[in-house]
Amino acid sequence: MTRSYEQTCFIARALDVLGERWTLLIVRELALGPRRYVDLLSALPGLGTSLLAARLKHLEQHGVLRRTTLPGPGHAAAYELTDRGEALMPALAGLAEWGTGLEDPPPGYTDRGAWTTLAMCLTAPAEAARFDTLTELVVSGEALWLRGDGERVRLETGRAPIPPGLRLTCEKETFYALARGQVTVDGAVASGQLVIDGEAETARLFFELFRLPDGHRTSSQ
Repeated sequence: MTRSYEQTCFIARALDVLGERWTLLIVRELALGPRRYVDLLSALPGLGTSLLAARLKHLEQHGVLRRTTLPGPGHAAAYELTDRGEALMPALAGLAEWGTGLEDPPPGYTDRGAWTTLAMCLTAPAEAARFDTLTELVVSGEALWLRGDGERVRLETGRAPIPPGLRLTCEKETFYALARGQVTVDGAVASGQLVIDGEAETARLFFELFRLPDGHRTSSQ
């Protein structure tokens, strides 16, 4: 049974819904698009299947997520954020910004390019929502794609649904260096560390708009 602070304070009531361990990380994963149960379990190592089921049921009861089906053969069952869940994105952005001041994580911590890209999207300036070039990122073999629709930036894991206007392929170390402004797009291309399919100018704009939050440090130094 979920514990409650039993306070009328809005912060306490929000924490009644979101404050349990793993809950906000489930929201983080669904911020990357609809996910199947097995995808969530795989993306959250250390979270047991029964606890995941309990957390999903809790979030569904409180209108944070809902069940859906994925397109394609089989119409696989999945979960996605509701409008109420999407309203948590500024809170996740604030946590990403706040986390920039923490010390470097131990070397053995799990590191995924999708999490870094999500932080970049959540903390991007408002004009990033107008970046409407369908962009596919392949970072150390991990694929994801994004595109702005004028109001927000949509980010999902996996290959782009249609041929992208821009594809960036590199290793995580190069991606993080580009996102921190430690290397330029032209320099990374010249050294063979970055492959661009599309216009170099669009790639430069991408890294002008989407950057790691100031002071963010990762295990890939």
